Amino acid sequence: MRKINVLGINLKDYSVRESLRRINLYLNNNQCNTIDFVTHNVLLLAAGSEELTGNIEKMDMTVLAAPDILQAAGVSSHSREKEIENNLLLKGIFRKLAKEKRRIYLLSENQDTLSELALGMRRFSDDLVVVGNSVQSDSEGNDDTIVNDINSVIPDVILTNLTSPGAEKFISDNRKRMNVKLAVIIRDVSLRTTEDGKVKKGGLRGFLMRKFFHSAAANYVKDSERKTPD
Repeated sequence: MRKINVLGINLKDYSVRESLRRINLYLNNNQCNTIDFVTHNVLLLAAGSEELTGNIEKMDMTVLAAPDILQAAGVSSHSREKEIENNLLLKGIFRKLAKEKRRIYLLSENQDTLSELALGMRRFSDDLVVVGNSVQSDSEGNDDTIVNDINSVIPDVILTNLTSPGAEKFISDNRKRMNVKLAVIIRDVSLRTTEDGKVKKGGLRGFLMRKFFHSAAANYVKDSERKTPD
């Protein structure tokens, strides 16, 4: 495990092998562990929010959704960048869940994003077992309604593509109330893979986001260096 800092946010970066070993423990330790796939946009949001930063840092595992996030942290690791670029962890997670017939519950913001989440999962495996779902728009922001529905079907895993900061807040507020072994915040960018299984770049919008992120990261490093006494 490597501890890194990006835009003032402390992240825990594990190799795919380390991550899958930990996930195996998470699925068998009788408590709700949490994983957050973090993107450029999520980190930019967190840089301006103490609450979101705190909720991300409380996650048991953070997963970098793009290899250049590692570069922004000042880490040079070609092998780790290839793991991220090829989406190996998410592939491994879905392979494990399908093989072990783990019960999955889907949580999204509305019916459209729920459909996108379900479709994205099926690109990885047709053998995933989905036992229930909720959308926040139907619960009128009432976490109790969602938590009660989750606990009624007793899933092994919650998979959510709620946007930040809502996703992290929901998990942080409710992890102790949910009868579930693993809660995973997954991003659409990780589900939208290319034909060879790599994470898509995201077109012009993705290019602009990456450019803005790297500019913010570089400025953060410069500001930190100026504040550091000689």
